[in-house]
Amino acid sequence: MRRTIQNIALLATSCTLALGGASVGDTEPYTRVSELDNGEVVLEMCERAFAPADGNGPTIHLVSAIHIADQSFYDQMQRVLETYDSVLFEGVKPAGLDAIDHELSDQEKADATAKRLELLVEIADGFYEKNGRLPEDWTDLVEHSDARVAGVITSIRTDGWGQGIGTTTSRSVKNNKVTELTFGFTSFGADGERDGEGLNADIVRRTESRLPSDKKRKAAAAGIQSQMADALHVSFQLDEMDMTGKGWINADIDIETLQDQLSEMGEDNAMILKLLEGNSFQAKVIGFVLKFIERSPALSTMMKLAMMDMLALAESSEMMAQMDAMQDVILHGRNDIVIDYLKAELNENPNAKSIAIFYGAAHMPGIEETIVNDMGYTPSGDTWAPAMRVNIEDTGMSERQINMMRKMIKDSLENQL
Repeated sequence: MRRTIQNIALLATSCTLALGGASVGDTEPYTRVSELDNGEVVLEMCERAFAPADGNGPTIHLVSAIHIADQSFYDQMQRVLETYDSVLFEGVKPAGLDAIDHELSDQEKADATAKRLELLVEIADGFYEKNGRLPEDWTDLVEHSDARVAGVITSIRTDGWGQGIGTTTSRSVKNNKVTELTFGFTSFGADGERDGEGLNADIVRRTESRLPSDKKRKAAAAGIQSQMADALHVSFQLDEMDMTGKGWINADIDIETLQDQLSEMGEDNAMILKLLEGNSFQAKVIGFVLKFIERSPALSTMMKLAMMDMLALAESSEMMAQMDAMQDVILHGRNDIVIDYLKAELNENPNAKSIAIFYGAAHMPGIEETIVNDMGYTPSGDTWAPAMRVNIEDTGMSERQINMMRKMIKDSLENQL
């Protein structure tokens, strides 16, 4: 039993960054674990409101997110967040998703357009994996994609010059039979006219060639977050929440920039991306263990409790200050990005009454420090929401064993750092 407890504690440590990370700061915590009289242990997430000190401007709500939780938490967050004028939410974006500034040079617009077309090709490839065929046109692509992807497609149907992006299907025919298919996206360049040279040249990106008889390719391995959600019998945020509504803004870094910044710090730091995507050897090992845990109600409950303690402990741990390089990108750099989005929203919507920032709890102390010290806001109240619940009896463990596991979680975190 001791070995099982130790392995669960170590696995929880390995997954902490993927699920919510850790933060360091002097602010009041944004996560806490409460023990109820009925034997339940509850992980709670904080929503902290801030009012402008001079009375002019909207209330800012820092709403703590967590990537896996009980479905009831996401139902509650959906209801709460939809009451605010704007929601700036966390989520590393694919390159090409950001709006293209009309003041960019033609060369910069061409570069941004190329990234956008490459993103559309990736979406078309995903369509193929899901449906076993390439899309026929824009309408087909939108109608047979899930709501989140359809929202992305709709938002990126123009190029850097504001002209509509065209779609083309190319067929190779031999002996009256189609032998190969590709689906492509085209921008007509700076002049908006077909063909041309230089910056007026067409920008074209296509999927790889497909055979009509191709079988649907095996889907990519699920990310560690989805695997963890399955193992703990909880829900994954992206599966439960609709973040495509009016006023919802993806205020985060794009994946290409994040990869570049992590790679500059060394291969070990860049490995976190492969871990999240589920493609690394480490991710496959963790995935195998998680599948084993998923099949055991007792192990699943133990792991859920371990993860709850881990997330709450990591946020308040001063030891995480040792992760300076990682924090510069994963935490501080992305905090700077969301603050820029916040300032832009304040300028563009001066009549807004409330703006929410829906980000991982690890980010909140740094964001709070900026809006209080630099933007003139003061805290005006906390609201706590239960994110995950565990009944101790469901673990099949004694009180002594539970206490041992919790101690191992703390010791494991210390050893990892």
